[in-house]
Amino acid sequence: MFQRIGFADADSGLEEAEYVVVGLPFDGTASFRSGSRDGPDAIRLASFNFESYDFQYGVDLSDLKICDLGNMELGADPAYAEETIKEGIALLPEKAVPIFLGGEHSITPAIVEGLGQRAGALGVLVLDAHLDLREEYGCTRASHACASRRILEKDVLAGYASLGIRSGSREEFVWAEENGISYFTARQVRVEGIDAVLDRAMEKLQCERLYLSIDLDVLDPAYAPAVGNPEPFGLSSWDVKRVIERLAPRLVGLDINELTPAYDRGETALLAARLARDFIAARAKHKIL
Repeated sequence: MFQRIGFADADSGLEEAEYVVVGLPFDGTASFRSGSRDGPDAIRLASFNFESYDFQYGVDLSDLKICDLGNMELGADPAYAEETIKEGIALLPEKAVPIFLGGEHSITPAIVEGLGQRAGALGVLVLDAHLDLREEYGCTRASHACASRRILEKDVLAGYASLGIRSGSREEFVWAEENGISYFTARQVRVEGIDAVLDRAMEKLQCERLYLSIDLDVLDPAYAPAVGNPEPFGLSSWDVKRVIERLAPRLVGLDINELTPAYDRGETALLAARLARDFIAARAKHKIL
């Protein structure tokens, strides 16, 4: 099920792992730029740019038990990919915090279901430029453009909010209003600041166990140009870093998705890798305290 490949400082075996990296190289429903199937390995390669020691948190990642299981073999069919992801999650040790590297955003509903079935209901915070609330797109309900709609249908969901929104169809905004879906726009972040908006999102979630999904297009293309569906006027890299450092202690896992390396000069992959490493360091710091 897994092809083995390495993330920097991921030298641990699975049995003793505190953190486990899993690549989900699927982009079968790409609607603008394809190639996010190459995202996991691009993030891994970029991860070797950074020092193992994170001075902000006083944590050396080389001292932590990090395992990289490589990439799941997901094929090209969304239904097959979904079942494979859920089966793979069932094999992960419960004590290990998973970090999923996409792949397109359609990977996230299966992750939420798999983690929820393994350990109970959870709240989901999605960082995204797009509402992703379509009933179907491109003749499939499994499209990355439907990711949040599919998440909201999961029985394991205890709460939901999205942050960074600045795009969606008329029908999606109407559906969100009619169904009381909590979302916060990039403009709100710009005007109010990320901490104030994140506070409001957490008030809506009210969940003990939380999962974070980062669609890299939540970032302004100035910071992350190589994504499947870039959208101007987005969040800064500091905004997303702040979300991670505040939520890391309570996260049961996260995914970073929609990197399309063919459109990159390396900066988007570097940012994605750094966000993953910041999460590990921030959570490890909390455990030390």
